[in-house]
Formats: sequence, structure tokens, C-alpha cells
Amino acid sequence: MRKIYWLILALFVLVLAACQGKSTGADDLLESGGAHVEAGEYAEAIADLEAVVEADPGNSEAHFLLGQAYNRTGDLPKAVDEFNTVLALDPDNAAAHHNLGATYFQLGELDRAVAELQAALRLEPDDPQTCYQLGAVYFNLALPERGTAAAPDPQFLEQAIAEFEAALELEENMPEALIGMGNIYIVQADYAAAIEVLQRAIEQMPDSPEAFYALGDAYAQSGDVESACEMYDTFLTLNPPSVWLEQAREKMTMLGCP
Repeated sequence: MRKIYWLILALFVLVLAACQGKSTGADDLLESGGAHVEAGEYAEAIADLEAVVEADPGNSEAHFLLGQAYNRTGDLPKAVDEFNTVLALDPDNAAAHHNLGATYFQLGELDRAVAELQAALRLEPDDPQTCYQLGAVYFNLALPERGTAAAPDPQFLEQAIAEFEAALELEENMPEALIGMGNIYIVQADYAAAIEVLQRAIEQMPDSPEAFYALGDAYAQSGDVESACEMYDTFLTLNPPSVWLEQAREKMTMLGCP
């Protein structure tokens, strides 16, 4: 009986070691995947994290990081799937609600974005980033369709202002919220106020293409063509999105910028 006992014990130790090795390997891949996301190495992150969720489908952290990696590479539908998987596993994950809302915003699904960001704020009401992101969604809902002469929707505009102000109360001089307020002042034709808050935003984030673009608009609308051209010219040096690049060049041509 003793020989059988030791044989069973030896097999148990081997199985336990194998399981521990598998767990350690998955942990290593999770850590590696997170580091790759942090470093902007998204292809490597996706490879590591897909291996983790294949071995452990219930690993919500791996699904969350994978959603972030997919978002950064522009694979937004896959990002949506991963963040929804996180919420199926952990419905009270405020970060997953936030990231899902931001991804819906990128997809242009603004009503879904609002719902997810509101859910995030219910769980973490003092998160300035979520307040700002919700304000950005409301601002886009307020704007009329491009090419139309309709006025912005006043209700959505007020909601956007409320969220940007909430973000600034939580984080004074938050550059993203200042840029949001600057864009609202431009829509309201309060160009002096727009210029003031956008200059503050640039002090906080001197390499922000969004701030320089908006400040160029504010100067252009106020009639200061020279300053507008200077702001648009700086904007062009900051590797802006291609759509904005084309729009800025069109505006500079219309203004007669050198």
C-alpha cells in the first residue's frame, strides 16, 4: 500500500506543478500584455492578451486590457466586445463603462455612449475624465449637422457645459475640459472667453493639436486673422488627425494665410 500511496502522491505533485506553471505563464502574459499596452506596443499586447483570455475566458482584467489595445489600433467593434465581456463578468466596473462609452463615441453611437458614461458616473461620480467625456458627447449631440444653418440644441449644450464645469471643479485647469469650454464659447460667439480658456489649456498642454485648432477658430471668428493663421500653422506641426489637417488647410486658404 505504501508504494501505491507514494505513486499517487508523486502524480499529485506533478499535476500541481503543471497547474502552477500554467497559472504562472498566464500571469506572466497578463503582466506582459499590460506593459505592452502602457508602452503603446499594441500588436504585442494583443498577442499576449488573446492567449490569456483563450486559457482563462473569465479573466476580466485581460479582457479590459485587450479592449484598450483593440481601441488603440482602431478595431473598435472588437473593443466593444471586450468591454462588454468585462461588464458581463463585473457589472460594476466603472472603468469598463467609461471605456465602452468612449468607444461608442468614436463609433458615432452617441446615445449608447451617454448611457455607458452615465453608468460610469453613477459608480464613480468624482471622476473628472468621465465628466469631460460625457460633456464631449453632449456637445456633439448639440451640434447641428454639418452644412446646415440650424442653431445648436440648447438642452444638450447646457448638459455639455454642466459636465465640463463638473470636470473643472474636480480637476482645476483640466486641459481637455478647458478645450471643451472653449469650443462651447466659440459656438456661443463669445470669442474673448474662448481665447482665454484655450490659452489656459495650451499652458497646461502645449502640444495639444485640439487646443491650437480651436484657438485658431476663435481668433478667425473674432477677426484676428494673423493670430488665427499662427495657431493653425502650429496645429499643423503637431501631427493632427488627417480629417482635421484637411479642414485646417482649407481654413488657412480661405483666410489667405501665408
